[in-house]
Amino acid sequence: MPKDRIILLSDCQSFYASVEKAAHPEYADQPVAVGDPSRMNGIVLAACPLAKSYGVTTASRVGEALTKCRDLVVIRPRMGTYIQVSLLISEIYQGYTDLVEAFSIDEQFLDVTGSLRVFGGDLPELIHSIQQHVLLSTGVWTRVGIGPSKILAKMANNFAKKKTGGTFRLDYDNLDTELWPRPVHEMFMVAGRMTKNFYRMGISTIGDIARMELGELKRRMRTTLGKQSDIQAEYYWQTARGIEYLQHFLCA
Repeated sequence: MPKDRIILLSDCQSFYASVEKAAHPEYADQPVAVGDPSRMNGIVLAACPLAKSYGVTTASRVGEALTKCRDLVVIRPRMGTYIQVSLLISEIYQGYTDLVEAFSIDEQFLDVTGSLRVFGGDLPELIHSIQQHVLLSTGVWTRVGIGPSKILAKMANNFAKKKTGGTFRLDYDNLDTELWPRPVHEMFMVAGRMTKNFYRMGISTIGDIARMELGELKRRMRTTLGKQSDIQAEYYWQTARGIEYLQHFLCA
């Protein structure tokens, strides 16, 4: 995996809710959630940052959300519109690089390795330009994870969400200080059940996996999950080290 590659994972903040707030300027300073306002047992599909500050979360019940935030504006989802905005954002990205890959409706990978030469060589300036372009065109703020691989860009995005400027970079030379101390459940593709399994193996941080010999991780996973777990072990071991398990990206 080339260390000089620059991959971005651009994520749209509160995507559905951001699209609705952009479409309804009268709600600019109000807490907004996307869901079915006629179904109190329905779920919230997205909540803007202001709504989240009241404790409204994605997948919570609409009735529960209204209890936490009485001024909450609940807007019925418009999936066709969200898809159109997502496609527009893709077009914006393609103005900066022809190597764009959708990861979900609100997340896309961009390989800007070659773009830097075209746009002056200043990576922070390039990212800021992309963020402002998307914001001014759609009303959606984007957070950008940066890394030499897709997996590192994806995990860097989790850090970016907590930064004022919405950007964070993970490289092979700062994994031990930035990524490895983090709890194992923050590693990509580690959900609740796998977190419990890792705890049973004596693994609590991402660094515990990264520093372990692959053979030892396989041994522990076989003991806990069975003989069929070798492929999983290789996946988690390489992910912790920022290596693409299947080394393909876009047109590469």
